[in-house]
Amino acid sequence: MKKLTPAEEIAAFMTRLYDNSMTTTSGGNLSVMDDNGTLWISPSGVDKAHLRADDIMSVDKNGNIKGKHKPSTEYPFHLAIYKARPDIKAVLHAHPSALVAYSLARKVPNTMIIPEVAKRCGKVMVAKYAIPGSALLGSYIAEKFTAGADTVILENHGVVLGSENMQNTYEMFEMLDFCARIEANAKTLCANMRTLTKEQLDIKYPVYTDSLVSDNDDSHLRHELVEFSARCYGHRLFTASQGAFICRTEGGSVLATPENRDRAVLKDSDIVRVKGNKCEHEKTPSVFTDIANKIFGSHNDIKCIVVARSPEAMAFAVSDAVFDSHLIPEGYICLKNTVRHPYGTIQNTPQRIVDSISMKSPIAIIENDCIIVAGTSPLNAYDRLEVMEFGALSIKYTIAMGTPIIKISDDDIKDIEITFGL
Repeated sequence: MKKLTPAEEIAAFMTRLYDNSMTTTSGGNLSVMDDNGTLWISPSGVDKAHLRADDIMSVDKNGNIKGKHKPSTEYPFHLAIYKARPDIKAVLHAHPSALVAYSLARKVPNTMIIPEVAKRCGKVMVAKYAIPGSALLGSYIAEKFTAGADTVILENHGVVLGSENMQNTYEMFEMLDFCARIEANAKTLCANMRTLTKEQLDIKYPVYTDSLVSDNDDSHLRHELVEFSARCYGHRLFTASQGAFICRTEGGSVLATPENRDRAVLKDSDIVRVKGNKCEHEKTPSVFTDIANKIFGSHNDIKCIVVARSPEAMAFAVSDAVFDSHLIPEGYICLKNTVRHPYGTIQNTPQRIVDSISMKSPIAIIENDCIIVAGTSPLNAYDRLEVMEFGALSIKYTIAMGTPIIKISDDDIKDIEITFGL
């Protein structure tokens, strides 16, 4: 794949921020510091939905500004971050709703409620309020980065993150935003939330030997996994770095989405074939491949597993709130029953998940970890995940209204099962 120039990279990721409703037409700014010490930064006053590479501004080491617009008014704090932390080469600042809520409360999201967030986002700190674009704001932010923060919540403003490249910075941002949404959703549902310990976050997954070759007969299924991964990403069910599809093939192997590949831009060739403890050369399958393989081994009718940390459904996984599919007929027909397991079940007692999941109970909520969805195809599994996310959102809205949730009665459930042959 062709390496993007700093200007191309900023334009591409700003478009992505906007398309994912994580910034507004006029809000947010991105920058990259190149090897020559030149700052490349998004412009001020230009529609963020339609940025092109020639819209991006540059500021060299001597302060000379080049480009057809004005650089972002926030560029002083970008410069302050790079000066404070020479290891940082990309900075992202935006105002997504959930993280703005934390900036209004002047609190940091709890990054210990689901795996990977604390590790990827690093230390999260809060910087004092100052006028946007001011040197004072730059000094407040730089102070936090100097103190070891990689992510800083700005009081009454938004969030700023920095790392070694824009891809990683963007993935950090998405992960933190999902975490913030999950926590806020959970607190709407229920007062009691669980927080993981550092020891619990130290998860070990199976390692595969890379000695398999690609199977040309599975090309259609590879393409399906790419398409549904992109669809999950587009509908905010996956982040760029989290979420997986794993499907069995006719030949007895499985196909899995890879680790460490951006879900939004996966290619068919990125999908990993796995058989036993072997996988395709120089590829790493999803960490959830092993549990999917165990499920396939005991359930012939399950053909596909999708694993997600979608923000509405995961609110039930990190809290004591109970997800109930007895909400609307279509929801029950699709989801049937759900099962729930404590954190660590995937690693320590996977057979419990294997024994509990089925086409009559196709959803497994793993506390503080993930949602596992079983299906007969990628479309069927995706549909169930999407319906669960919609149902979880409906429950949250009902609670926010301050009214009790009136479920479908047991007799009505029996009628649905008889009518639809469930």
